[in-house]
Amino acid sequence: MAGGYRVACDRISDGELKPGSQTARLVILAAGSLGSTELLLRCRDEHAGLPNVSQRLGHRWSSNGDFLTPAIYAFRAVEPTRGPTITSAINLLDGTVDGQEIFIEDGGFPDLAKGAMERLAGRPGATEQETALIEGVRWLVRLRLFDSIMPWFAQGRDASDGVLSLRDKKLFLDWDVETSEPTIEAILRTHQKLAMATGGAAIVPPAWAWSQDLITPHPLGGAAMGTSASDGVVDFRGEVFGYRNLFVSDGSIVPKAIGLNPSKTIAALAEHVAARIIAEGR
Repeated sequence: MAGGYRVACDRISDGELKPGSQTARLVILAAGSLGSTELLLRCRDEHAGLPNVSQRLGHRWSSNGDFLTPAIYAFRAVEPTRGPTITSAINLLDGTVDGQEIFIEDGGFPDLAKGAMERLAGRPGATEQETALIEGVRWLVRLRLFDSIMPWFAQGRDASDGVLSLRDKKLFLDWDVETSEPTIEAILRTHQKLAMATGGAAIVPPAWAWSQDLITPHPLGGAAMGTSASDGVVDFRGEVFGYRNLFVSDGSIVPKAIGLNPSKTIAALAEHVAARIIAEGR
């Protein structure tokens, strides 16, 4: 579209998704590290709607060093279902643990079973049989089977060298754990020491022990901020190089692992992008 963009989308109409489109002079993309990167990859490589997006698109992806180590406390109740998910942290981003920059947190998880039982028990119209069943399950919940299990959380500044691309029209991550392994191992050793010091025994996650697989709730990068299209996808405003008024405003523009929970960083970047748009009268 001359002077702007046409965005293809599905609209909800009468309970069904129907294809449509919307035109706009200014577009802000905010679908997260995976979503925004995939959308830009499809626009550049599949549909050729944005053919000049930087070749650095998809690069500098990071898991933000996320790692979880469950620990068993046989002789004390740690009650992980009480309070918020994270209550305290140890900042080791100065590299004091084997030269690796890591951030350790205690973990918790909501008592979903207890909450579900309470909602069911208070449901109007429950039969006597249903009530008896609910009370029986609530009794099992009261055994507090999870009171002796605590997850240790962490983030770390990993190598941030993953690459997202399209393969067979699907988003594909090419990420070699080898360069980030020292960071993850430093986290694991620290978790083991802390668990032991507090009377627990840490369990190495089987996915890591057997195949070095990781799960991250904090993916970053893919449309990284840079100084030019040769080293990034967006500039300091969040504007895609070569495409005026096309902005990205989410975790995909973070150019490397920050080793912390990134929500406030992402929020600050979003506010920065919005402020620049307003200040420049876009």
